[in-house]
Amino acid sequence: MAEPAILEYNVLEQAAEWFAVLGAPNASIAEREAWQRWLDAAPAHREAWRRVEEINAQLHGLPGVPARAALAAAPRRRRAVKALLLLCAGGGMAGLALRREQAGEYLAALNAQHRSGIGEIAALPLPDRTLAWLNTDSAADVAYGEDQRRIVLRRGEILLHSGHDGHLPARPLVVEVRGVRLRALGKRFAVRMTEQGTRLAVYQGAVEVGGQSVVPAGSQVDIIDGRPGALTPAHEDSSAWSRKLLIATQMRLENFLAELARYRHGHVSCDPSLADLRLVGSYPLNDTDQALQMLQAALPVRVERTLSWWVTVKPR
Repeated sequence: MAEPAILEYNVLEQAAEWFAVLGAPNASIAEREAWQRWLDAAPAHREAWRRVEEINAQLHGLPGVPARAALAAAPRRRRAVKALLLLCAGGGMAGLALRREQAGEYLAALNAQHRSGIGEIAALPLPDRTLAWLNTDSAADVAYGEDQRRIVLRRGEILLHSGHDGHLPARPLVVEVRGVRLRALGKRFAVRMTEQGTRLAVYQGAVEVGGQSVVPAGSQVDIIDGRPGALTPAHEDSSAWSRKLLIATQMRLENFLAELARYRHGHVSCDPSLADLRLVGSYPLNDTDQALQMLQAALPVRVERTLSWWVTVKPR
């Protein structure tokens, strides 16, 4: 049997987005025509489309799998379809088996106590003086008990400014994410779930990771498979999302667009020839269309919209 073609993640993402759009009951003729143009543009597009169709059939063919409920839930169908297809797009049933844990994470996030929508930055209500914010498309559960203050991050990113606990004896503030326990030893830190693992950034104080190592202020660490890696500098600019700003300091355009895409529905990308252009400035996250307009003023680029939700940045 031939090995499945290796596809770039962004091509799979495009195919999953199109699959979710065309599967909606209100898909328009213009959307179907745009999909056909995308499909005919490259052999990789046709292979990616074949892959997501195959994965969709496998998901529906698994008896009792919770993913089927998410695929059928109309209010969140497009988001669920795209996410589950991407989770399983590594190749056939083996890819699906390897990604069951990730699919479980996604479904747990759908049922979390506290959620923020795409583009929304929400304050997380806590029963003490701790301040917390959920970034775009994030979810968390809160469980305060007699022995600890516990927050479970289910999806996305959270920023915390720990407050005094009036309970006696004082309880530790703990963030749990992907089975790792992060205990606050100081004031201000952020936790973000990524495709590869979890990123902890400490801005004030310190955070204990898994009862073994301590990350001091001004440092961040990527935690993969439960194990923290090497410390790297943490920059305050990365927490500016809590003020609804994306601050770019010599940021690659490709990375900038990937961050901006988290705050809007649909697809955002750039021509590969522009990926390494560098960007400086502050851009509004509560108006991503304005941010894209500002981008055209800052760099020799133009923003092209195939549809309102499909944006490509190209050379001017």
